[in-house]
Amino acid sequence: MFIPLMNGDAAHHANIALHMYQNNNYVDLIDRGKDYLDKPHLLFWLAAACYHLFGVTPFAYKLPSLLFSIAAVWATYKTGKRLYNAETGRLAALILASAQAFILACMDVRMDAILTACIILAAWQLLEAGITKKWYNIIAAALFMALGFSTKGMAGIVIPCAALFFYLLYKRNFAGMFHIKWVAIALLTLVFMLPVLYCYYLQFDLHPEKEIRGMTHISGVKFILWGQNIERLDGKNWGGGKKDYFFYFHTLLWAFLPWSLLAYYAAGSRLKDLWRTRLAFLHNTEAFTIGTVVFVFIVISGSQFQLPHYLNILFPFLAILTAAKLVKLDAQSRNRPLRIITRLQAIIAMLIVVLVVILCVWSFDVNIVLTGLPALAAVLYTGWWALNNKKPLMKIATVSVTGIALVNFILFSFFYPQLLRYEGGLNLAAIAKEKQIDLSATYFYNTYNFAFDFKTRHLSPTLFLDDIKNKQGDAFWLLTDTKGMDSLKLAAIPPAEIYEGKHFRISRLKASFLNPATRQSQLDTLYLLKVSH
Repeated sequence: MFIPLMNGDAAHHANIALHMYQNNNYVDLIDRGKDYLDKPHLLFWLAAACYHLFGVTPFAYKLPSLLFSIAAVWATYKTGKRLYNAETGRLAALILASAQAFILACMDVRMDAILTACIILAAWQLLEAGITKKWYNIIAAALFMALGFSTKGMAGIVIPCAALFFYLLYKRNFAGMFHIKWVAIALLTLVFMLPVLYCYYLQFDLHPEKEIRGMTHISGVKFILWGQNIERLDGKNWGGGKKDYFFYFHTLLWAFLPWSLLAYYAAGSRLKDLWRTRLAFLHNTEAFTIGTVVFVFIVISGSQFQLPHYLNILFPFLAILTAAKLVKLDAQSRNRPLRIITRLQAIIAMLIVVLVVILCVWSFDVNIVLTGLPALAAVLYTGWWALNNKKPLMKIATVSVTGIALVNFILFSFFYPQLLRYEGGLNLAAIAKEKQIDLSATYFYNTYNFAFDFKTRHLSPTLFLDDIKNKQGDAFWLLTDTKGMDSLKLAAIPPAEIYEGKHFRISRLKASFLNPATRQSQLDTLYLLKVSH
């Protein structure tokens, strides 16, 4: 929670909220002085509110995502309990809370933690509305779908509705699909969406002259209702590349650790059962989870624009599916499969701990005693518990959670602090504070660094070479990269003072950077220059 924001989506979004906070403008989305169309308002509103309460800090920016993630764990428990039983719900909640990418989403905060929470909260309330018919479930379902929409567009509505559709379809409850309450939920959802839609209308629809990505006459309302998700699917305006239909299958291997192999097993087993029974309805079985997983996998796997964190929205459904399979095996006293799963999870837990220790020691020469002793203790404990505990599900849960907990302890205590040495913007921001540099006279040239702006709590504008040549008056400061430095030399603009920091985009790691032998070739240099004509 207290790790500084890296120069990527997290710091980018934090700065949009910072503009709201500093300018007291909660209608317009502004990114580096330009209108920002791509994401709706909820994350920015929540972050700006936390800046008012706690100051402009990484903690304040990350807090809403943490709170929503806790709500997602609770909703996963309640959904698992409703679909199966309390034991399944508890195990599903534990699986979700310990999934690696779910944990990372609370550290490197984008939209995904809040979106994931809104989707499972909305899906849970839709499920309750379909079963119990209570009025407050109708209101809650509409509210959470609208919040999901206000986070990342129509995905926040489509996915919960798809989950409900597969649930009713599998139960052959066709009459339930056309109940009047769904109309009420749709209307309420639209009402709750109005604040975001109105803000888009004010910022874009009333100003057709605004140019976004080379286009004018843009309807913000139409974009967020339709264009935002469709553009990402077809890659239009998002740099879409060659489709990799198996991208999310292999991404799930690390993103859902330590439960990924069990998730594959549970999903495959459920699909096999559905095929074997020819989709006939069976008691204590549901399509709420597997239908949603398959539907979303097909959609995002066919997308031209693929990113690992798009998988996060499926984690609650995969957690319930996996927990249900494990509880079923335990209830049937299937001791042999459970023994195999226990050993598999123990191996995975020990393997990921050892690999992370090796990574830290090899890549950053971390003191092996600091990482090795906790790792050894965890490995020994995991092995002992797997061999001695009598309850299979307790064994599986303990070895899995112990392993991933230690992995993240090592990552956050040793690995990420080492990475941040190569976040040039953060390091130069620390120098700017130490030297008491006038931030009102600080500009970017030929580069931009979101982390520098957030760390300094100041949104510095950009200058071009002609602006620098013609700028008169007092001395000013430039943050630039190697190419910018070279162009200033060619233009005969000598700096009066120079500070520099090695830089790499650490939010997108590469093997060539992690390898100490090739790291220097991957680094750029950022410069903080004082210019005085």
